[in-house]
Amino acid sequence: MSDKDSSFFGGALANRVLKRMPGGSFVQEQLERIEHRVLSELKQRLDKVERSATVSVLAFSVETDASSKKRGPHAPGELLRELLEISGEQSREQAQHSYYMAALKSLVPDEARILSALSDSPGFPLLHVMAGSRLGGATHPVLQNVSNVGKIAGVRLIDLTPHYIRRLRDWDLVQNSPEAPELKTSYEILETDDEVRKTVERIKKSGQRDAILRRTLKISDLGRALWEACRISED
Repeated sequence: MSDKDSSFFGGALANRVLKRMPGGSFVQEQLERIEHRVLSELKQRLDKVERSATVSVLAFSVETDASSKKRGPHAPGELLRELLEISGEQSREQAQHSYYMAALKSLVPDEARILSALSDSPGFPLLHVMAGSRLGGATHPVLQNVSNVGKIAGVRLIDLTPHYIRRLRDWDLVQNSPEAPELKTSYEILETDDEVRKTVERIKKSGQRDAILRRTLKISDLGRALWEACRISED
């Protein structure tokens, strides 16, 4: 016999016993009222819990939806579609403004200082350390963008100057120009830099031929246009 059947027959037997006892019917009636009240209270509590959970879920859903709207497009396809729509309606000036904003937002403060230093300078010395076969032929860069522009501009992380220059070149805000004869002394000082000397020594120890390319770091035409646009905005 299952537990459910035992419970049923046990309850039926108790009811028959109560009916045979003096006042048993009254006692049974009171027990049924108590049972009914307990079950009603339990149901009310369960209903409250269920409603509370539902409200919480709805509130979370609404909040999440609102947050996603504030964040804008939440899928690559939506963002691309929005950019394509804008590109078909924007003017040349608006397109230029968008590029300037994207470039400036990508810069770190040290890079902005370098751009500022280049904006009112004819150029800074720039070195690339190259390596190649002793038999001649093409060379490849081993150390690039060595310059004193970071020191002159007052950047905080001097060692990252070559990295800063590369990032500025990626946005076409600076450019490499041919060697400037008037910077001869500055080139010679840069060639005594510890990192340059160590790189040259490693190249020689590996049995390769070393070469140092002298270039001039200048602000590009696009960088100049951005700088002038920012000055106009400040006015």
